[in-house]
Amino acid sequence: MGTYGFHMATKTTYPEQVRRNVDVAIGQADETSTSIADGTGIPRSTMRRRLIGSSPFTVAEVGLIAIYLKTTPEDLAAGHIAETVAA
Repeated sequence: MGTYGFHMATKTTYPEQVRRNVDVAIGQADETSTSIADGTGIPRSTMRRRLIGSSPFTVAEVGLIAIYLKTTPEDLAAGHIAETVAA
């Protein structure tokens, strides 16, 4: 079977959007996943799993990260951060 050149648009899931936003926000704050993990009490291994997309962030984790980064959980969840960087 040949390739017809069709491209299926992939829809970003909500957990993936949150992951992207958290990742971008960490970079914008000039932080590392280790500093965020240590500063929030989220285990480093959990933070790594969340950032590579193996498992989604919990609401509590997003809240802790937002407090640490001096932003809001809504900003990390809404999609504005990653969209701003992509533009």
